[in-house]
Amino acid sequence: MPLNSVFIRLREINPEHILKSLNTLKYFADLVQLRQFIVYGGRGMKSCYSCRLGLVLLVVLLLLATFPITGFAQSPHLVVNTHRLNVRSGPGVGHHIITSVPGGTELPVTGIDSGRLWFQVSSPAGTGWVNSHYAVDRGNFSGVPILNSSTAGGPAIAPGQAHLVVNTGYLNVRTGPGVGHQAIGNVPGGTKLPVIAIDSGGLWYQVNSPLGSGWVNSHYTIPRGAFSGIPRVSKPTDAPTIDRSTPHLVVNTGYLNVRSGPGVGHGIITTVAGGTKLPVISIGSDNLWYEVNSPAGPGWVNSYYTVTRGNFASLRSRTLLDPPSPALSGPTPRAVVNTHRLNIRTGPGANFDIITSVPGGSQLAVLGLSRGRHWYLVEGSFGQGWLNNDYVVFRGDFSRVSVVQY
Repeated sequence: MPLNSVFIRLREINPEHILKSLNTLKYFADLVQLRQFIVYGGRGMKSCYSCRLGLVLLVVLLLLATFPITGFAQSPHLVVNTHRLNVRSGPGVGHHIITSVPGGTELPVTGIDSGRLWFQVSSPAGTGWVNSHYAVDRGNFSGVPILNSSTAGGPAIAPGQAHLVVNTGYLNVRTGPGVGHQAIGNVPGGTKLPVIAIDSGGLWYQVNSPLGSGWVNSHYTIPRGAFSGIPRVSKPTDAPTIDRSTPHLVVNTGYLNVRSGPGVGHGIITTVAGGTKLPVISIGSDNLWYEVNSPAGPGWVNSYYTVTRGNFASLRSRTLLDPPSPALSGPTPRAVVNTHRLNIRTGPGANFDIITSVPGGSQLAVLGLSRGRHWYLVEGSFGQGWLNNDYVVFRGDFSRVSVVQY
């Protein structure tokens, strides 16, 4: 051990440990002197160099063995156990990414989320949160505080106040009452959310969350407090009364998006609740997308989530106007979607926004490859986007595909 390291450790020695060490040292010194007297005839320690060296080493070993070791090795920290790990502004994937750190990085821990999954750490970019599933814990965590929703800036709950307790790992908070609305972020299990209003369908609740006001699906929560004074939010004006013979669709799911065109790549006009009746105007040539009259005006819905009613014999089929796909054959690099539906994102990673999702069997031209060789840059009727190549089958000449710097 280098001499300077010994001196550093000596400065950290507790005086009580020094006394214990000296007492032990005196005992061993007496033994050494007795042996020296027998072997060397009592000529003194100066004549036994090896004995003096042994005593010096004995002093060092006893001191190092008897005082407690302190420093970063015992302080609570995480060691990143994946190629790269995102550091986020809050405890959940709904929070934005501050930075990402490479595998092997040691991150001091300053707090733990109440769900015991997300840890607050000090990173090169400042304080942030990481998913401990991708890290190895080291040190003593007994003194690390548990940060619940109120500690993290969540709204306070008054006694008897109507609120929901999140009863799942993480729950999305959305901009409106339905899955068609954008997620603001998510909150961990156990979070208490004061209730502002209830959707007329009784499923979606408007709440105050650490992310601000938003809507959550109450199916994944437990109600607490008195709800008698909570207002009900009325549905948009219903569609006109529909005659039984009129061709129409009945929504057969909790909520259904009405879009501006026949496909998930088109924008959402509104979201309608299960049971809503939608008069049909025309049918897409794929027999999947139907043009309907909704409370928000004409739009398109996926008939897979509806039940048909009335007489459809007189309805015209409408040619879909999506731009044609480029010729994908021979050596042209292309990806064939090998799952039910696959998300297309704005960048090469699951943390990027979803542009659209495409059904199984779709063929998309491959324009490039991410540096990690895990994501393809593709092109389709939606424009350009990225997909995870674990869920596609590649066709064509792979040598034509180059790494794209992103």
